[in-house]
Amino acid sequence: MKTSCRNLFLLFIISFAVIIVFQSCKEDSNPVTQVPDTSYEMKVTFAPIEVKSTDGKVNLMYSIETSNFEKEGYILKDFQVLNSSNGNMLCTINDTNKYLVILKPYTGAIPQNLFYYPLSNAHSTYCFLVGLALDPAQVPQKIKHKLVLLKGNEEKTIEGAETSVSKMEPLVFAAPLKGERFMSANATTLLNNHHPKLSVLYKGITTIPERYCIDWNKVDATGNASHGDESICENWYVFGQDVYSVATGEVVSVTDGMPDQSPVGTKSNDLTMFNGTGNSVTLAVAGGYFTYGHMIKNSIMVKTGQVVTEGQLIGKVGNSGNSDAPHLHIGFHTDFPYYISEGLPYYIDSFEKIGSVGETNNLIWLTNPQQNTNKMVENYGIYNLK
Repeated sequence: MKTSCRNLFLLFIISFAVIIVFQSCKEDSNPVTQVPDTSYEMKVTFAPIEVKSTDGKVNLMYSIETSNFEKEGYILKDFQVLNSSNGNMLCTINDTNKYLVILKPYTGAIPQNLFYYPLSNAHSTYCFLVGLALDPAQVPQKIKHKLVLLKGNEEKTIEGAETSVSKMEPLVFAAPLKGERFMSANATTLLNNHHPKLSVLYKGITTIPERYCIDWNKVDATGNASHGDESICENWYVFGQDVYSVATGEVVSVTDGMPDQSPVGTKSNDLTMFNGTGNSVTLAVAGGYFTYGHMIKNSIMVKTGQVVTEGQLIGKVGNSGNSDAPHLHIGFHTDFPYYISEGLPYYIDSFEKIGSVGETNNLIWLTNPQQNTNKMVENYGIYNLK
């Protein structure tokens, strides 16, 4: 009886040892990835500014950067924008098409001898462009962010980049055009707006030079921007419209002599960051620089070094440079040339909203025109400008 018990005990010990060895071999074949204790600091490279637009929303467009976490094998699982005071979620990575533009790193070498690096898809860092359109009551005092990374079956969460929402009013300027039914495009939100998606790395700093830039067009009473054959520049209502100085300032740059892209919709193959604005003028004003682009060849009425006054004629709207159709491109920037600057918001002093196309792409004319002072135009709003 004792021998049988001893044999059973030995059999149990041997079986237990076999299970342990088997489990150990199984674990060795699929080891758990150890996550290194590395900090990926998030930093605010352009802080949010409260910008009121004619759609009744407050627009916040700003930028957050991190180092390239892909170098250590991490992938991006989520990026969250939160109200600091109550933790309410303002947007996540799932809102990419509406709120976020995520510019991923470029893994190849970037030549160090280049004057600028156009980085639409070539980043040494991750850049998160946040664009929120909020009701005024929803605007937080502070915003914080959460970065969620994944490596194997391990998850790493980094919180930070808390930033205050600036209540400082944007500078106010006159309208660059005068007349009825001018439509603003690519202005305030990230939705249906290509301007904030252009980023440039210059001397180690990534900027968004076309944030808050506007493309101005002109429509008829049915909402059409052209008549007849739309491949002809002259058939676009905005083509040839007078362009005016938005403020008193000094002309610091003039580019002229480039033909209009014709037929409409075609482009020459020699366009670069340097000449993409076509026939253009840059005006130094209090607070920054205005760039006007895509004007008609030989229509520019000012010269470098000249001081112009608000409302002075500058040139005429054309289709030169990197332009798909006749329009006036205008932007307010922190620096010159514009492609090494941050794009800034600005208000127009006095104008009338008469309609909009909006996100649904349905043209709506207002029964009663809406008078506006000191606001920014909205994406695809239609205005009478003074």
